[in-house]
Amino acid sequence: MKRAGRVRELLRPASIRGRLTWLVAVSALLPLIAGAALAAGSLRDYLAREAVDYTSRKTVAVPRLVDGDPDAQLFYAAEKLRDDPRLQVETGIEPRKERWEPGPGVTDHEPPHGDELLSLWPWTDPGSRTPSLDYILVGTEGRYLHVFNRLQNEQRRLNHLVGLLAGAVLLVTAALAGATWFVAGRVLRPVEAIRTQFAELTAHHLERRVPVPPTRDEVARLAATMNKTLDQLQAAVDQQRRFVGDASHELRSPLAALRAELEIALAHPGDAEWTAVAEAALGDTRRLQSITSDLLLLARLDATGTDGLPGAQPVDLAALVREEVRRRPEGRRALEVRIEGGAPFTVHGRHTLIARLLGNLLDNADRHAAHTVTVRLGHDAARRVAVLHVEDDGPGIHPDDRQRVFERFTRLDDARTRATGGTGLGLAIAHHIATVHRGTLEITDSPRGARFTTTLPVTDPCPAQGPTD
Repeated sequence: MKRAGRVRELLRPASIRGRLTWLVAVSALLPLIAGAALAAGSLRDYLAREAVDYTSRKTVAVPRLVDGDPDAQLFYAAEKLRDDPRLQVETGIEPRKERWEPGPGVTDHEPPHGDELLSLWPWTDPGSRTPSLDYILVGTEGRYLHVFNRLQNEQRRLNHLVGLLAGAVLLVTAALAGATWFVAGRVLRPVEAIRTQFAELTAHHLERRVPVPPTRDEVARLAATMNKTLDQLQAAVDQQRRFVGDASHELRSPLAALRAELEIALAHPGDAEWTAVAEAALGDTRRLQSITSDLLLLARLDATGTDGLPGAQPVDLAALVREEVRRRPEGRRALEVRIEGGAPFTVHGRHTLIARLLGNLLDNADRHAAHTVTVRLGHDAARRVAVLHVEDDGPGIHPDDRQRVFERFTRLDDARTRATGGTGLGLAIAHHIATVHRGTLEITDSPRGARFTTTLPVTDPCPAQGPTD
């Protein structure tokens, strides 16, 4: 089992670098072997034809040089052929043969194939066992001359060439594998650096970033995307930490006040005004309930994406604005409503959430307005959105704080403080509701006070009018 496991590890390396090197080596080795085999076969056929031509020329040319006595003729031919180290000669008398003719192994018309004479594999050379190329030259009176070539010279040459081809195949394959291993290592080095740095990340050290290689390839884009994701993750974790800390503080304050009131009353039960104590405790309880409800709503909104808002349906925004304004109790601030155009403002979303958004904006404006709160609803035909403005004539918000007010538990100095009421979650909830409805909520410029502008995509055709201010 262990040996089989090692074989599998060799055939399927664990690293991408090893697998890529193995793939390139195999991909190069197979065609190189095929090419080398074709080249070796061609060389074998060439050497075989050369041996046949060489031996036939010798055996035909030598006897034609002599005339006269057959014995002298064969003796002279044998001596001439024995001087050639590639040939071996035998002489004899065969009464039945009266002509010159080639012996077995060669015909006058078709030479033997190379695989019949030479071998491409070591230790299987035909010439090492039997003569490979025979000629019988028959003279007069039955005398003959037997010439054969064992092809040892040709086989040695073929073995040498086949060895060179095999060495070249192995050398080229090794060079390609080595180059692939080196290049893959250089290419994957940034990935290993990214992996090492990413492995060192913890929830307490999210400030680290993976190194981005100085290239514009996929690895660089991957590192940049990971760093961007880490930025978002760090921002989310920091926001969660601030949220937990602020929530703990906001919950601890009314709980501490409630406990102190009850302990004082219980310490002097005879002197305590229990009606006032109950009213104070009820106020703290309501504040705790409001904070808890807002926190639960924010948690649900955090789990809601813009692609699938549960319970969404067409909502007439103009009717919703009129309904929310009518439901609000009359206060010391005047409330003006302006709805432009007579067509309905239909948006796709949840009626209760959009009503909560408008209610939070009206609560915020009512707390900080000096005399008047204004609600204006209009269309932006170019962007196909409904535009809802909630304005107050209070002290306004400094431009540097316009983004910060939408963070959870954020209270500004001066006029917008805890003394004016609220949990510090209303604007964060409103901003989150606009986001999950694929809209926006921002603070825009106004002549006086603060103007909160909400945009929501409409589902009905917009009237022919320009965007509202």
